[in-house]
Amino acid sequence: MTIFDDQYLEDTLEKALGDPENFHIPMGITRYDYSKMHGWWVRVHRDEVQFQELFYDSQYPSAAESLRAAIYFRHEILSTLPLEKKIIGRPPKSLPKDPEKRIARRTEKGKQQPYICWQATWYDEHHEVQTKRFSVKKFGEDGARKLALEHATNLHNKTPKPIKEKPNNDPYRKQKFRRVSREDVSVLATIDSGRYRSKEKNEIEAENSNPFAFEGERKLELHMAVERDKKLRNQKVKEFLDKNEKIFCELCGFQFTQNYPWLTKDIIEVHHIIPLSQLSGKTKITLNDLMLLCSNCHLAIHQGDEEANLIFALDYFEKPS
Repeated sequence: MTIFDDQYLEDTLEKALGDPENFHIPMGITRYDYSKMHGWWVRVHRDEVQFQELFYDSQYPSAAESLRAAIYFRHEILSTLPLEKKIIGRPPKSLPKDPEKRIARRTEKGKQQPYICWQATWYDEHHEVQTKRFSVKKFGEDGARKLALEHATNLHNKTPKPIKEKPNNDPYRKQKFRRVSREDVSVLATIDSGRYRSKEKNEIEAENSNPFAFEGERKLELHMAVERDKKLRNQKVKEFLDKNEKIFCELCGFQFTQNYPWLTKDIIEVHHIIPLSQLSGKTKITLNDLMLLCSNCHLAIHQGDEEANLIFALDYFEKPS
């Protein structure tokens, strides 16, 4: 029986919508209140593919109903597209291939005098480590070393040590919810930020040397601090790698190492998608509030109304070319 059955959907809806004071937002869904656009943003990963859709409040009787539609969409993806890939563990540490590096002269404390030997190390047929020691007193220095080398050479299992596959634990199996006040959603859904004034006729248009320009120095400072936070960035990149096994732009799909093969490290930028109107020194940032973008997309999103630009870009890049 599938994990994501009708009961799973019913439990999700009950938890998300059953509280009269708060919405409880399931994993993969984020509240979206930017400029004139208000709704719920669904982003769900299945293997290497990300499915995303925006459910606008304006297309439904209420924010609760648009959330219901978002949950149904999320459930459709989860129930019809089970994870296929296995999580591959890290390559195990292996013994050196060269038998010379798998023998060693050892001196141990004996009852009356030191015990000196040559020890051989090898893998048996099950890749279990085996060792055997050869006494210098019994076989002589050269004889003990020769016997150790013969054992390390002839008994060693030369096949690569297998990498153990772990079952792919679906992150959506265990329900996780984030509480959002219904009253807050209701208020934010009526706000048209209108932060960007039109240019005066006699105003000279010029590109700002700082492309990430917003009204309000404190907002800009907080926004840039989030995008430059090394810890947050590393956590986001790690989460993305765990899901996708490679780094690419979440908008255009550009992958630096694929296009520039001489690069030894991948390149990506972190974009902070929380609207500036909600940003304060106490704002709690989660990994769902961050996106990985190439430098071109990041620069383009921050030209003008970055919130509207992001919506437009998501729709634009989803359309078939």
